[in-house]
Amino acid sequence: MSEHNAGLSLDKLLHELNYPKPVERAVRKKLADRNMRETADSAYVGEGLDFALCRRMPLTRLAAVTLLLLQKYKAYRGIRASDEIIFDTFRDVSLRAELYYNATGESGIRKDDVIWFRHIMNVNIFKIGVMQFQPFEMLYLDEEMLGEPYIKFEPAQKAFLPVGTPVINCHVQHGADLTPQKVRRALHDAEAFFKNHFPDVRFRAFLCYSWLLYPPMVCSLSERSNIRQFSELFDVVGFCGDNEQAMESLFPNGKRKALPAPTSLQAAALAHPEQFGFACGIRKL
Repeated sequence: MSEHNAGLSLDKLLHELNYPKPVERAVRKKLADRNMRETADSAYVGEGLDFALCRRMPLTRLAAVTLLLLQKYKAYRGIRASDEIIFDTFRDVSLRAELYYNATGESGIRKDDVIWFRHIMNVNIFKIGVMQFQPFEMLYLDEEMLGEPYIKFEPAQKAFLPVGTPVINCHVQHGADLTPQKVRRALHDAEAFFKNHFPDVRFRAFLCYSWLLYPPMVCSLSERSNIRQFSELFDVVGFCGDNEQAMESLFPNGKRKALPAPTSLQAAALAHPEQFGFACGIRKL
């Protein structure tokens, strides 16, 4: 197996990813397997989101994704993304590998991580500043789309931003620094990035589906709260009481009881889970 692809070596990639040392050692050892190239080449073959790599063991998943990043570096450079943005984007793999290691003591990533990384494999997500951004087409998670009641949107909103309209989808990673100045800078830089790198697309808005925007939860926070100030950057156009994403984000290991030092948000989620939910926010461009 060659360690080079379009000028990026495996050593350079691993240095930039900065896996925990035990994880890096396990990945290097796994990459020495003669079958890893074949595993990586077929990783994202499958129907829908049932990718072949999802059926592999956690360490094999991480090693295959690492190997694929060598290829995706060339693809990201092909659309003139800077090394800073590329490696910041790739470090989502590091983040999820570290979360998995902290939760299990083992090296690897979850099936859900494999599915999420399809965006990197499609060169369709970019870490710019403190947030991730994705070229996207507007959709509404409502009964019309899902076939069952979920979020309700006003007809005027759907007329203003019809389904399929180009938007920039925003994602907030686990542990992201939501200092207002940094968030505003990320939004500013992302707007410029997409104008420069996707000149033929007229993006109409930033889109954010997140528990961080759920009004009953936001209203309980201090006016100086970073989350509250983050939410104020978007116009919330719909929300519902589904708190699954909130609980997964606040308790990534699934442990909701007997936390030794819960954060204020964790304590609130344990005491009043009904105050947490899911919302859709829009920021016009």
